[in-house]
Amino acid sequence: MGVVGYALNSIITTYPEFEQVIRDRLTPRGEDLLYKVQDQCIAETITKFMFRHLQPYFNEDIFQLVNEEPFKSLFDLQRIGRLKPNSPVLINSNRFDPLVPWTGANQLGRDWCAQGADVEFRTNEEPPFLNKLVVNHALPMLVDGESAMQWIADRFNGVPTAPNCGTY
Repeated sequence: MGVVGYALNSIITTYPEFEQVIRDRLTPRGEDLLYKVQDQCIAETITKFMFRHLQPYFNEDIFQLVNEEPFKSLFDLQRIGRLKPNSPVLINSNRFDPLVPWTGANQLGRDWCAQGADVEFRTNEEPPFLNKLVVNHALPMLVDGESAMQWIADRFNGVPTAPNCGTY
């Protein structure tokens, strides 16, 4: 829930013309969220906002809200896959990541591949474990960290990339 607060504060700062329309859709609890997370670190936000549901922070159905303006356009503006990266990319995703879903990470790789980018996509198959605690988001960073660091070192050392566009 706290990450949503971070995102909304960022959008309000970047696109101040949408501030009022966003705030109009927040409940008092939602306004309080924006105020509290603006000065918090991740650890504090996790302790204060973990296991919370999204809907009580909004005064409209969240599933409809994301498909209405200005949210629909704001999401489109923030879509990472719109622009082609100018360097090789490694995307490493856990199939059961509850925070950054595998399908979205996979689509990002496909979007970049379609633009001619050099993308290597890797899937961590660690089965779902304590997903409310985002284990499947955090643990793969440790498990796959060494190979990811080697991938980065290889780029600096001129080792050819191994893009796998269209095969994942």
